[in-house]
Amino acid sequence: MTTVRTPTEYRAALREIEYLWGSEPDTEEGKQLVEYLAAVERYEQLITPEPALQG
Repeated sequence: MTTVRTPTEYRAALREIEYLWGSEPDTEEGKQLVEYLAAVERYEQLITPEPALQG
């Protein structure tokens, strides 16, 4: 399981995604790519504030 908790880990995960990009889905590299993408997405959701509702 890949977890991203800090800006440094975030940048490292983005580098791994770039390296793994284009990997075949049913390979170890493809599985790693999916894990890194999910970890980056979770991290981005945590650090990006929700937009305020207009009302």
